[in-house]
Amino acid sequence: MQENPNFNYQADIVNTAIRFINAWFKQSKSITAELSDFFILPGNKIIGKDVIISRLKGIFGQADEYVGGRYDIIDVHFELMGEEKGMGFVEGVAGYRSVLAKQSKIVSGPFKLYFALSSNEWKVVNIEFPGFSY
Repeated sequence: MQENPNFNYQADIVNTAIRFINAWFKQSKSITAELSDFFILPGNKIIGKDVIISRLKGIFGQADEYVGGRYDIIDVHFELMGEEKGMGFVEGVAGYRSVLAKQSKIVSGPFKLYFALSSNEWKVVNIEFPGFSY
């Protein structure tokens, strides 16, 4: 049976996205395992992982919990740039209920997670996700 490395890369990028999204719904500190050391924003602005972690803690601190998290992945794309380097994204829609002091609101919309492949690992380098802003 012949191996298809592109399939492995696609499965890896999707699995990383799923781990990120599930950690988001749980407001989990383990979400940081999926993040790159540096984030690349529009206009070639680069910020460190510590800034993103701080931002996530602030967002998670605005709710007691998230419940009913659901998502659909609609598209996955990646491009390899030489050996063991690449860029890609996973996009779809996500929604969850943000609960604070027994009041809740639905947060939903499209998402797009951007990834970089380095040392055979896909890491998130930019986040567009319902409820997240830089």
